[in-house]
Amino acid sequence: MLRDILQAVLPYSGGYQNGLSNHLPMALQALAELGADEGALRIRARRHGHLERLDDDGRDIDDAGGWLGDSGSEAVWRRRLAWERRNGEWHRLWPERLRLLWSAPISGGLHGLIRLAYARRGGVEEEVDAALAYALSHWLRLDLEAHRAEFSLPALLASWQASPPRLPPESRLIWQDIVLALALPEVAAGMPAGLLADARELRRLALRLFLASRDFDALHLVTLWEALLSLARMEGLAEVPDEAARQMQAAWLGVYVYCGCPTLPERSGGGPADAAEIRRQARRQDNEHALKLALSALRLAELDGDAAWLALAADTAAHGWRGARA
Repeated sequence: MLRDILQAVLPYSGGYQNGLSNHLPMALQALAELGADEGALRIRARRHGHLERLDDDGRDIDDAGGWLGDSGSEAVWRRRLAWERRNGEWHRLWPERLRLLWSAPISGGLHGLIRLAYARRGGVEEEVDAALAYALSHWLRLDLEAHRAEFSLPALLASWQASPPRLPPESRLIWQDIVLALALPEVAAGMPAGLLADARELRRLALRLFLASRDFDALHLVTLWEALLSLARMEGLAEVPDEAARQMQAAWLGVYVYCGCPTLPERSGGGPADAAEIRRQARRQDNEHALKLALSALRLAELDGDAAWLALAADTAAHGWRGARA
């Protein structure tokens, strides 16, 4: 069923309007994972009027030089990946492709790996290749090589809370918010050389920042963390690689500055929450980000064994991504 429905949205590009990401394939797969029936999926699949058809510039699939990070290469990446599947090359090249994406998790404006994780779970090869093509053609790694500050995370956050860096100009794209925040001199001076916390603690920090801000950028850090952990588990890994975690730490610090360096709330597990009821309520959410956040929080509750994620899933399913206080 999902394969048939996704065929209708495959002609569309992974992005539109000069940088916005196509959420429709992810929303369809999120609905499927939440237990939606075929009718609901087909109704959702009709929402493609705002999308742009993928433009193929006709370049030769044998000449891959310069494709990485070239937004115009999305179509040729799709053709190349389809050729690799036909010729038995896809699985041989997958580990190196995944290593590239581990090193740049904000590729596709944070949506490349989210879409890829959803597609891998869905198992529709054409959608996996569309997601992979989007992530590779919109590959972006944060430059962290110059960062050498030696602060502990509590000390760094306390310093920024006492004297918040000036806010960078707001962009329409999430990755630009992060890059602009990290480029501020007072932020760059405090950026650490390595990991200040392990990946699980960084996920907890993503949850706390989202609860403190209910910010759109912070929401995407949560859904991206779930995608990264999901991909890692599908590869037989217990945790995401340190390189990906370091990039995500920098992205978190950028969003933290962008959000005004708020005091982070203590996490709460909340009351009892029934996963089946959360799924039922989440399916009724019309907003794509609410769907994805509810699903991500549900999955993180299971993957991390942390009830605080279940509380977020229940709140999102019932009230949308802005929560009950909105």
